[in-house]
Amino acid sequence: MDPDFNDVIKHLNEFEIRCVTGDYDNFSLCLNFDSCKKSVCNDFFKALEFVLDSLFSHDFTAILNSSLSHFCLKQDIFKSNSRNHFECSFVDIDEPLLPVYFKQLLLTCIGVAALQQFVKVNISGPNVDDDNNYLLFTSAFPNDVTQDDVIQFLSKNGEIPYSNVAQIKLLFLSHMFLSCIPPSEDVCLMHNWWLLRCLLIYQKVMPDKISSLHMEMNALMKKINEMSWLNEKKYPTAALMYYMECVQMHLYYGEISQAKNHITTVQSLVGLGIELCGAYGKKTRFQSKATAQLLVKLKRKNNKKTSEIPSKIVDQFEYPSDLHLQDDTLLNKVSFVDDEDYRVDCLLPEEQLVLLAYCLLTKKKEAFDELLREEIMAYVNCILEQPKVWTIYIKALVMRCKLEKHLSRRVERSLMQLEAVIQSIKKNEPGFSVREYMLYAVDLPMIWSLERDLADLWMTLGGTKTALAIYEKLKSWEDIVKCYTRLGRTSCAEKLIREQLAIKETPYLWCLLGDVLDDRKMYLKADNLANGTNARACRSLGYYYYKRQEYKESIPYFEQALKINTLDSETCFSLGYAAHQCKDYSLASNAYRQAVALDQDNFKAWSNLANAFIRLDQKLSAWKCLKEALKFNYEEWHMWENFLLVSTDIGAFDDTVRAWHRLLDIKRKFYDPQILEILVKAVNKNLMDMEEKPSSRYKKQVLQLLGRLSAMVTTDYIFWESYASLLCPDPSKETDLDVLTQAVFYQQKAVTIASQTLGLEKDAEHFRMVMEKVLRLCDLQLEHIERLEEPALNRQRTVFKLTVSVVFAKARKYVNLCQGECRHNAEQLFNDIAAKANLIHNEIDML
Repeated sequence: MDPDFNDVIKHLNEFEIRCVTGDYDNFSLCLNFDSCKKSVCNDFFKALEFVLDSLFSHDFTAILNSSLSHFCLKQDIFKSNSRNHFECSFVDIDEPLLPVYFKQLLLTCIGVAALQQFVKVNISGPNVDDDNNYLLFTSAFPNDVTQDDVIQFLSKNGEIPYSNVAQIKLLFLSHMFLSCIPPSEDVCLMHNWWLLRCLLIYQKVMPDKISSLHMEMNALMKKINEMSWLNEKKYPTAALMYYMECVQMHLYYGEISQAKNHITTVQSLVGLGIELCGAYGKKTRFQSKATAQLLVKLKRKNNKKTSEIPSKIVDQFEYPSDLHLQDDTLLNKVSFVDDEDYRVDCLLPEEQLVLLAYCLLTKKKEAFDELLREEIMAYVNCILEQPKVWTIYIKALVMRCKLEKHLSRRVERSLMQLEAVIQSIKKNEPGFSVREYMLYAVDLPMIWSLERDLADLWMTLGGTKTALAIYEKLKSWEDIVKCYTRLGRTSCAEKLIREQLAIKETPYLWCLLGDVLDDRKMYLKADNLANGTNARACRSLGYYYYKRQEYKESIPYFEQALKINTLDSETCFSLGYAAHQCKDYSLASNAYRQAVALDQDNFKAWSNLANAFIRLDQKLSAWKCLKEALKFNYEEWHMWENFLLVSTDIGAFDDTVRAWHRLLDIKRKFYDPQILEILVKAVNKNLMDMEEKPSSRYKKQVLQLLGRLSAMVTTDYIFWESYASLLCPDPSKETDLDVLTQAVFYQQKAVTIASQTLGLEKDAEHFRMVMEKVLRLCDLQLEHIERLEEPALNRQRTVFKLTVSVVFAKARKYVNLCQGECRHNAEQLFNDIAAKANLIHNEIDML
């Protein structure tokens, strides 16, 4: 490379890093291409200088309103006359020493400008005139390339972008310029990172998750991770933002463990530890006594109040107001008893970013409940107390709106706050240079997505007509149909969809009409129109049969939908359930596995997967699945019962006891004599558990369980005999008189209850069972009486005599009724036990 280029490229590399972070503070773009210019390259360097200046000053429109020839690019953008593939190529530049870096930088910057403008229009604001006729686009494509063509270019896996995306040509231009650089030739520092951002936004404008985009993003992240500059201490802000953007991508696709790893990296970069603790405070105006409230506690590395990452704190002008609760009972925020002690000093922007990451991770990784809402609210309130960065502040307000929308005393504030946020985004101030900082790391929602959330809130409050007006403005046809259905005007919904179909037929509209009319023919039209490549049409046909419990007919459609889009967890679950009902447990287990891989907190999928594994006789796998399911739904007694049964089958006896205790907590009463017998047998015979360790180590736990059960299980002979057997498995080896006494007492109860409930005088099996229990009582009693003294011995004589006399009376009736061999066997058993009972009587008399 010409040495004249080295200094320029070094300066441009610094610009690239500033460009991805959005932080141009203390940086001056000093472009001096004089040493690089050759006569034939003069126009090219003028174009590059123009693009860099425009990007630096955030004048994206200037770039977009330039033609391809202005950038020394050829006009023919399509390759081989194919509208499914395109490439950017420069006009002939005869200078062989011109580094490819400059060409790639120019293409990347044009793509960045298009993406930034798209973000301004659809996400961050400020308002941009609705002008789709950018000269760059019209010079790049023939006149017959329409908006519909662009939408088709951006379609993936049979899915088309949302209809309410504004200026979608900008996203197409960005993707075109950023993706035309071959990965093997990439030498720009920021190219892969901006392409990653483009793909994630591309995914956000699609109604379903797209597996091909997911794979592309994963491949890009691997390349970016290998870039040495990212891990240098010189650029900690860039590393922080990159890892946070990775967190956002992984959370979007439900990849919790990967997201958690990146958050750990971010924490180490910032040097911040976060934990939730309790502090006394009040939530209501009339609360007389302070109670424990959740509070965020921060631990800074080396107790410093600053970090290694330079902060960019902007002025708090034109921030949307943090609206107060207008409630006569609830306080606006928790009033802590020692408020000053709990206040966080100078919460830096990067620390707020870590808190935000914790919010998002907590929300994704656990089943949502009231406690989880309080936990996330503690993080959000900590951020809102110290507004520092416009994007983080907006994101925190939006999160609070979503947390409060289901709370009757807070829903009004949620509605007004969301309106204030939307109005603030559309205002002209602050400028994009303020809004850009940490924008991609925070992952703000689309403006039209916020407006749809606002309409959903109006629906929650009963303002269906107001919601309908918003949905109509957004052209959100599915939500409009829901509104009409709620208003009892299904005919209006049908009319609306047919009007749209008259304008242009799409699989999506035919599916909506099928939803309204519940007509299979509409779904078939959608499927035929898409030639079997539309996942929505296939899913709709599957659910048509699924709702009618025609599971066998639904399976092929679900399978086809998943071939088109492998990232739809609900379809995976439905396929699993349909296969389960058809007793195809192998297919069911595969479908449920895919469902939990995509949505890890779907406890129903975990539970059903466990059931499928049980049917396949894979009980260890079932046990593991049930453990996962219980993490996300701790209150479901059916799952705890299944967990208890499977744990017993595989020898996980500590989990058996734990599950039984949990069932008692939930149901107040639960008893399974078969499980109890297995537990006691395992402990008494010291069988090996699943870890190949002796089960005698569980004796204390099982005894505690039996002690808890004894208050509610009073009339089951198996329970009392099991209790006696566990207390004293071998009477001859028992040295503790109290234990022996207790065992005798429980065995007496078992004999008494069995003789009263089993009908031993009529049934051979019952006769034998009761006699065995009496024999066990005799063995215990022989050891017991040898250690007793008067008056305890006299009392024991009376109790034993009464217990066995009642049993013997019934047993004699059975013996007298028997005939032949049966009578002989019964009489022999009866005589043996009676002889043993007489022996005990004689022993007592002798003592």
